[in-house]
Amino acid sequence: MSIFQSSRSPLYLQVTEILRQRIQKGVWRKGDTLPTLNELMEEFSVAKVTVRQAVKLLEEEGLLSARRGKGTIVTAEPSGRRPLKVETTLHDIMEMYSGDVPDVKNLEDGEQMPPDTIEDGVLADGYYHLKRTHARNGITYCVISLYIELGIFRHSELRFRNELAIPVIFSHPMVTIARARQTMVISKCDMETAPLIDIPLGDPVAEVRRIFFDENDRIAYLADVTYRGDYIRLDMDLRP
Repeated sequence: MSIFQSSRSPLYLQVTEILRQRIQKGVWRKGDTLPTLNELMEEFSVAKVTVRQAVKLLEEEGLLSARRGKGTIVTAEPSGRRPLKVETTLHDIMEMYSGDVPDVKNLEDGEQMPPDTIEDGVLADGYYHLKRTHARNGITYCVISLYIELGIFRHSELRFRNELAIPVIFSHPMVTIARARQTMVISKCDMETAPLIDIPLGDPVAEVRRIFFDENDRIAYLADVTYRGDYIRLDMDLRP
């Protein structure tokens, strides 16, 4: 039974992804020689032209190099990405963003109320909305829509525009965070988000909603975040 029979993607793209994952996970390391085209044909039960197309794509990405008399050589190290843990405490959430760099070229910017899908807490009279991306080591790994209570935002507008929002919220003199909620859904990347985080349409993403409430149960901060699926790790302590 073919491993590709249930997918709608072209065969050469599916083979490309398998080869790419082997490189990224360190199955094949820099300097290693790939199996021959015939060996890959046999492994995947596909035509030689399909394997050639896959190898050519990875050559164009700089992951492989075809060398006469030596075969196809891996020319890239494993990605070495440090996965983002979807944390379950406020302190750990703050630590998670340590060292990250926000792209302060805002995609959207202006007064706007949060989405009407909120089922918990009390809305304030007004909010300021910022949409931006976050990057680590030059790779954009998430796009985030922030809704910050208008008075809180106006008090520290310069900081919110130039710094990561969570540390600003927690150091803010006008707000005390009494409780917080976070939900996560595994989904597929849509056409608006794909170019922002540099992944193909339909690739897996984690959609996280994070809400901070003040002592009056008012929503002080709401963030809708879409993370690249290859940057997320979920650790859970399982209770007996």
